[in-house]
Amino acid sequence: MNLSKAVLEGASRYKGRPVIRFNDQSYSIDWLVEETSRCAQLLVSRGVRRGDRVLLLARNQPQWLVTFLATIKIGAIVVPVNPALTANEVGYIAEHSEPALLICDADLVDTALPVADRSKIIVIGSGPKDEWGTLVRLCQPHDDYCEVDDTEPAAIFYTSGTTGRPKGVLQAHASLLATADVTASTFHLCDTDITLIPNSLSFIYPLAINALGCIRSGATVVLQERFHPELAMHAVQSERVTVLMGVPTMFTMMLNWLEGKTADCASVRVGVSAGSSLAWSVVERFSVQFAAPLFDLWGQTEGTPITSYDSGTHAHGKPDSCGKALVRCAVRVIDDWGNDLPAGEVGEVLLTGPNVMLGYFRNPEATAETLRNGWIHTGDLGKLDRDGYLCIVGRKRDMIIRGGANIYPVEIEDVIYRDVAVLECAVIGVPDDLYGESVKAIVVVKDGYDLEESAVLKLCRINLAEYKIPSIVEFVDDLPKGPTGKILKRLLR
Repeated sequence: MNLSKAVLEGASRYKGRPVIRFNDQSYSIDWLVEETSRCAQLLVSRGVRRGDRVLLLARNQPQWLVTFLATIKIGAIVVPVNPALTANEVGYIAEHSEPALLICDADLVDTALPVADRSKIIVIGSGPKDEWGTLVRLCQPHDDYCEVDDTEPAAIFYTSGTTGRPKGVLQAHASLLATADVTASTFHLCDTDITLIPNSLSFIYPLAINALGCIRSGATVVLQERFHPELAMHAVQSERVTVLMGVPTMFTMMLNWLEGKTADCASVRVGVSAGSSLAWSVVERFSVQFAAPLFDLWGQTEGTPITSYDSGTHAHGKPDSCGKALVRCAVRVIDDWGNDLPAGEVGEVLLTGPNVMLGYFRNPEATAETLRNGWIHTGDLGKLDRDGYLCIVGRKRDMIIRGGANIYPVEIEDVIYRDVAVLECAVIGVPDDLYGESVKAIVVVKDGYDLEESAVLKLCRINLAEYKIPSIVEFVDDLPKGPTGKILKRLLR
């Protein structure tokens, strides 16, 4: 089924409630259906055909979702692009994906112009700069949905490129629909829910898991252009947000901002974290502040969500675990020879499910390396316990080998995060003449707090084996992060 049709089928669930809230304005499901139809006709009038790519370079706003749904409605393929990227980064994605049309914010035209003729750009803005709005209003509705096969591509999500040039992850109509539906069932999303999306819709997590999962369920989506802890918390209180999804950095920043403040968080019934390792100390702080569980979710752009917790049966998560395989999904942990490992042993984690990618766009070599017999070889290191709960201990390339012993940075980071003075931390391996590698902890201290190296080491000695204790503790003002909020350890190294 066409993904756009499947998402907009939720119209009957709204019954007068807004589907989107943005800048204190409400947008009805009828508005979304109508604007999607008119925008679809605009794309057709500009020569966009089935299988063509439409590059979407814009900040979160209702028009973003309209353009996404309209592109998919006519059988074309959306290429969502993070608006924070530089012209050079956008240039590579445009060169690789060869879009037939670019839709971008007015202040991002200079970023798009080096890679596209001006006639191929439609600008979203305000007043006379809003070409998109003017043109959409002039179009008649395009009521027909392109009939597509389940395996036809709907979107290309470009990875952040931490190991080289970004790769374009091809996601099909059926896989994105499966992502939305497994999310809705896992977290029991319904028409009384209100979700907050302050993270860019250009990433699969805010878009497919949060926005599409909620719209399919009849929930209201509160959009913000960007994340800021104060703005997010104001929205939680004023909009009565019930579902809070984000990355660990976002939750840490919100909890830190709330320190010493009185806030009404009673509307929140569940938090969901994904994107990078979630320290158990953050889970505990969240449960105290929001009186709600914060569940870890694991997956990759190549296939997500894969593991988490059923919010209807779990009162809280399990320390250091990102949960069990979700419905129709599965995980394996293998050794270097492809053999499945017993419970408790660390190896590479493989994932599969109905939400697995078709492959990498125009990159058959990378596809063959990553996707084998329906299983994604993730490069994540993890272990399963006897009950099937998965624990991610790090990336293969992040593992530290000290004197022949494997050390997983996540374990050390979780201990350091227990100190109330720690804002952020990252653990990496550094060259050592005797042991090959030694452990280095890089720590950011919260404003208004003092923290000495001796306190960090004391905490580690209490909770870790001697060989895991950092040899070096360095204090810095901030840590380098990628567009999704992940700490970039390759830059630290």
